[in-house]
Amino acid sequence: MWLFKNQKKEEEKEINPSISDKVAGNIASAGIRIQRKFSDGMNKIFKNMNNRKLKAFLILFCLCAGGYSIYLAASAITGSEKTQKSIKVDQVDVPKYFDKTGDEVIPEAYVDEETFNKMQEFKQYIDSLKENGSKQYDSILQARPGLMDSVQVLEEIYYSQKQNCLLESVCHLYKCLLLNVI
Repeated sequence: MWLFKNQKKEEEKEINPSISDKVAGNIASAGIRIQRKFSDGMNKIFKNMNNRKLKAFLILFCLCAGGYSIYLAASAITGSEKTQKSIKVDQVDVPKYFDKTGDEVIPEAYVDEETFNKMQEFKQYIDSLKENGSKQYDSILQARPGLMDSVQVLEEIYYSQKQNCLLESVCHLYKCLLLNVI
């Protein structure tokens, strides 16, 4: 049943651990083995010491470790900038259009006759490079991956403009004919 699908998936996960779970288990067991070896070594070193020497050694260790910690904290606060190697945080550059979705109203695009002719010449040039198998064609497309898409969109805009102009002129002629007839 669909109600119990999640329970079945969880049970399968428990039965068949994933590779990442196996790797994590191996890392954890290796860490435990290292800790156990370290503690066994320390026990061998300090096994024959009496309690007074152990306490003195513990106090000495705490004083050294604490003193070094205090030294690091104090030098971080009072040290000069030349002696400290600190991490510098630069200001983050915010992209210009980070808050734009791309769905905003785009102003009406217009492609004039001269631009369209230049586009056609460019398209013929690119087609000739493609037919000749030139490496220049590949390098142009790698450097500008959306170039041919942009050319195609501009052509579509130009043709839609022409179609709109044609429709407007037909409508205008139709209106003129109607006015002349009436």
